[in-house]
Parts: sequence; C-alpha cells; structure tokens
Amino acid sequence: MGQKTNPLCLRLGTTQSHHSVWFEEPKKYSTSIQEDRKIRNFFKNYIQKKIKEFIKTAKKEYSQKELQKYLQEYYLKQLTEEELQGYYLRQLKQKQLKQKQLKQKQQKNKKKKKHYFKKSKLSQPPLGLPPLGLPPSGLPPLGFEGIIRIQIEKQGVRAKKTFVRIIIYSGLVPKFLLKGETLKDFKENIEKQEFFYSIYPTRYPRRLRIQLVEYAEEPLYSHPNLIAEFIALQLKQRVPFRKTMKKAIDITKSTGIKGIKIQLAGRIDGKDIARKESKRKGKLPLQIICTKMDYYSHTIQAVYGVLGLKIWIFRK
Repeated sequence: MGQKTNPLCLRLGTTQSHHSVWFEEPKKYSTSIQEDRKIRNFFKNYIQKKIKEFIKTAKKEYSQKELQKYLQEYYLKQLTEEELQGYYLRQLKQKQLKQKQLKQKQQKNKKKKKHYFKKSKLSQPPLGLPPLGLPPSGLPPLGFEGIIRIQIEKQGVRAKKTFVRIIIYSGLVPKFLLKGETLKDFKENIEKQEFFYSIYPTRYPRRLRIQLVEYAEEPLYSHPNLIAEFIALQLKQRVPFRKTMKKAIDITKSTGIKGIKIQLAGRIDGKDIARKESKRKGKLPLQIICTKMDYYSHTIQAVYGVLGLKIWIFRK
C-alpha cells in the first residue's frame, strides 16, 4: 500500500531547509517547541486584526474605485521592468481586441444605432490584464495576508545574552502594515505574553528582533501558502469550488511552475456526506527526493463547516 508522507519533511537537507533554527536543553525542548508555534499563531492573528482595521479605514476614506487604483499602483511598484513591459503590452492588446469587437457590432447594428449607443454607455470597458503573479482580477482580494514564510532563530543555551529573531518573508500586504508604530506595538504585545518569558528566568531577559524581508526571488503566486489563502477567501464568499480551483491554476500559468495539485476535503457546498475533490495539472514526481517540491495544508472555516485544503507544487 502507498504510504503518504509530508514532502517537505522528506526533503529536509536536500532541497528544503528548516523554518526554525535553534537548539535547546533536553528539559526545555518541549516548551520551546510550543513557544515556536505560539509565536507563529500570535503573529498571524495580529496581522489579521491589522488588516481588518486597515480595510475599515480605507473604505471610509476612499470609494471602491479609488481604493482599487491605490492598491494597483502599490502592487505595480513591486514589479521589475520586464514584468511592467509585459503588463502594458497586454493592456494594449486587450484594447485593440475591444476596438475590433466594437467595430463588428457597429457594422451589424447600423439600423439600431440608438439602441446600441444606450447599451455602450452602460457597459464599461474591462481593466487591463493583470501583471505576472497576480490573480485574473489584477489585485489580490481584500483581507489577503501575503505571508510566504516565518523563520524563527533563537540563541542562548546557558547564556546571559539571549535573543529571538523572527524573519518574515512577506508577499503583499504586511509590507505596509509592519512599519513604525505597528512594529513597536507587535514587539510589546509579544513580550507581554506568558510563552515568551516562561522558559528563561527574569535575570536574563531576552531581546526580540523582527526582520521583514521582501521575497522577490520567485513570483508571488508560485507559493502554495498564497494560493491556499486566495482559495480560502473565495470559498468564504460562497464562490463555487470548481471555479476557484480553475482560477487558482490559471494564476500559476505565468509563474513557471511545472506541476500543481489542489485537493479539497470535507462537506463541500454544505452537503451531508463529506467527500474529496481534487484538480491536477502538469507533473508531480513525489517519489524523487532530488526534486524541488512545495506543500501546504490549510483549514478553511466556511459557513457550512470546516474544509481541509492541500496544495502540492513542483518547481524543478
């Protein structure tokens, strides 16, 4: 029978590296593992609160169109020159196609000019195609976290100087959230928690260092974390699951991925019997250890129940 294993754990030391880099005394090892997990959960909950506050203030200050323009300008600044050229070329091609379609309609509807012009005023031309690595709408949905990876480094086994370094590899939203006052507030909130100072005595207080890294080595939607977050937000808005899975696979076309598999499990669409639904495209050599694979599992709390989401990505 086939044995299922986590593809990331299987490839540690060959193509994957550890997300937590530290060593601890045997007595304190279990408590430090719990601390590691609590720091990650605390950080995610903190960002979700800040995103909700940002959306509320943005909706009050800006209208929906102005907010879309503001976010689009922000995301376009992150792209390279080649990606920007591709983005503007796509816009020009789409405009040319739209003009051809309008000419064809005008030739067909010469007799009904008045009726045609009434419709053309109501229907607005669509926005340009999105840049590489963004969804078909051009922007990620509101409430998108955009965290690629959190790496925790600890130092201080029987030492006076101890510190905890949190390296956050961000994709989209946290870049303008974790700056200035919000960063100080996040540090103060962590230092107040019990799990931060319960391991070591109060004589040697630990220093907290937070480092925010803009991960620009690979396209944003080539990471399974961001794809899972995109699918979760779509399913919470009652979008059909097959449509969301197709859209998620379409996003990854321009990222250079060789294969992807998405699997949903649970009471899909609120049906009584739980089932599994999956969609796959490309190659997925899970048995070869030398391959560079990415994997992420995520729980979605929908209106009709809890769903399990798994994503496999084959890079090289």
